[in-house]
Amino acid sequence: MYKDFAFSLPIALFAGELLAQTQEPAQLNCRIEPSVVVEMSSAVEGVISEVLVDKNDAVKKGDVVARLDASLEAATAELRRVQAELNSDVQAQQLALEFSSRSLARVKDLYEKKAASFSELDKLKTEQAIAQQQLQQALDRKRQAELEHKRALADLQRRTLISPIDGVVVERFKEPGEHIDFEPVLKLAQLDPLRVEVFAPASIYGKVKAGMRASVVPDLGVGDRSYSAEVILVDQVIDGPSNTFGIRLAFPNPGNRLPSGLKCRVSFDGLTLNLLDTRSLP
Repeated sequence: MYKDFAFSLPIALFAGELLAQTQEPAQLNCRIEPSVVVEMSSAVEGVISEVLVDKNDAVKKGDVVARLDASLEAATAELRRVQAELNSDVQAQQLALEFSSRSLARVKDLYEKKAASFSELDKLKTEQAIAQQQLQQALDRKRQAELEHKRALADLQRRTLISPIDGVVVERFKEPGEHIDFEPVLKLAQLDPLRVEVFAPASIYGKVKAGMRASVVPDLGVGDRSYSAEVILVDQVIDGPSNTFGIRLAFPNPGNRLPSGLKCRVSFDGLTLNLLDTRSLP
């Protein structure tokens, strides 16, 4: 029995050494991407009148980046504005109502003194009711003109392209004078924060969770500066053919100091990775 134990002990030690040699910190290949990529197009078709930015220009959320020709829509909006601001119709109907009210008051006084007939009183009551109705119609027309002005402004705004993000211009597809029919005009990318895409082996599934911190080292060829990133998404489905699952991280990039599109390496504190599992990784 002691002989068998002495023989198996070196084997166990060797197996332990082999296992230790096949383990390393969980460092995986990754790629740094923009957090948001937007291909901007117009809500309506038309002819581009101006593009205000070019490739590599920085843009802020809310900046006007391009416009379509909107001379007709601008004229329509101005016409609706004038119509919405007109008060003459309402003022005329107010005067008519005030006059009919005074006339009715006089006839009422005369009717009570038996100096006016009932038909005269009934006629003036009807005229006052009609004047009230006409004033309400004038107010309704003014309200309708105000709404038409808002609609004209909205139609005009649809011909103005406004950046939805803080980022940079990646590509400029169109030039002034070109007709577009819902094709993209500009491609924008948000580089702060940056996104990191990782494909990890199934052997560490369940060990990486949202909220964990990791160290990301971009492949810049100069230095090995690392960035602290946070796990924001872990795939819930494992890809069968590759036996991998996706992990997404994010880290701040103030001033867009780091470009996107870089290859990188990511390591998770406290996690080890079987070297045999890395052979099939992309």
